[in-house]
Formats: sequence, C-alpha cells, structure tokens
Amino acid sequence: MIIQIILSLGLAGCLFYVISLGKAYRSMRIILFSVIAVGFVFVWIPDITNSIARMVGVGRGADLIMYIWIVLNLLFILRLHIKLREQSEALTQLARLIALNNVD
Repeated sequence: MIIQIILSLGLAGCLFYVISLGKAYRSMRIILFSVIAVGFVFVWIPDITNSIARMVGVGRGADLIMYIWIVLNLLFILRLHIKLREQSEALTQLARLIALNNVD
C-alpha cells in the first residue's frame, strides 16, 4: 500500500508537469496523459498487468511493463535526438547568415 502511494505521488507529479506544458504540445500532452492514466491503473490494479502479459505471451506483468518502458524511452530518446539535430542545423544556418552579413 505504501509503495502504491509513493508511485501515485510520482505519477501525480508527472501529471502536473504534463498539464503545465501548455497548448503548444497538444499531441505530446495527450500521449503523456494516456501513459500516466494507464500507470495509475497498473499501480492500483496490478493483476491487470499479469492478465495482459499472459495475453501477449510475456511471463509476468512486471516484465511487460519493463519492455514497454524500454520501448517508450527509446522513442523519447529518438525524438530528442531529432530535435537536437534540427536545432543544430538551424544554429549552423543562423551562424552562416550572421557571418555573411558581417562581411566587411
């Protein structure tokens, strides 16, 4: 029961962050809100994870959650990498424009 409360507080903190993102990140907010909602269900009704795991051929619910967590993290890392690359290219173009405009 104590671990469920601790996990719920962590999920609630994540929920407050998602709410604070604003309207600019609508699709990301919907995805994160859905993940948090599923997290609450899994925390308070853990037998559901075992049932789902058996349906998809995974031994335990905890293993299924770990696999999902790994995939989600890889997707977020890929998204961050793409954003970083876009910003790096934009910064390079900006530096070129500044250099060309400052030619004496």
